[in-house]
Amino acid sequence: MLYSRLIKLAAATTFLAGGVAAQCNDSEGPDLLCYNESSGGVSQDVTEADIKYVASYLRSYGAQTKAGRQFTMTAADAPDCAEWTLYAHGTVLALGKHLDSSLNSSVLFSDIADTIDGGASATPEQQAAAIYGCSTDGGSRAVGYDPANPQYNTAAYLANGYTPKGILVKIVSSNAQLAAAVL
Repeated sequence: MLYSRLIKLAAATTFLAGGVAAQCNDSEGPDLLCYNESSGGVSQDVTEADIKYVASYLRSYGAQTKAGRQFTMTAADAPDCAEWTLYAHGTVLALGKHLDSSLNSSVLFSDIADTIDGGASATPEQQAAAIYGCSTDGGSRAVGYDPANPQYNTAAYLANGYTPKGILVKIVSSNAQLAAAVL
């Protein structure tokens, strides 16, 4: 049931269920960006508890297979700047954004979760460096990964031309109007 629900959410949908097309935003890059006034953005008014819940859910979902599930955005299926829903809970909508239309990007859900909250047993410093460090403002950051992880070096992964580069995670408000005003 969780798998089918996540697949439905991760289907190639445009940003926001209302059909609002995503717009490429040059200010969103691989570095941590908090959506607040100092970045020229709009605070998303998300709760820290919902951020943690989403990260925990994605980590748990990824661990449901021995090798770990992967989230994939290919050049053919996710053109530049495509944004797909990863999961939504309470005040939070987690999105995956494809930053490079020339790449076939694929990352572990556990790496997405760690990018959001710093890790299951994150120190305060790791939490601050993750999107969680943006607190209620929400934010974005490229998925962090360990290139030595065996899952990024399997024959199947390499044969598909996948790379763990090119996916940005965004934490925005589940309120469509607020989320549309990010930057």
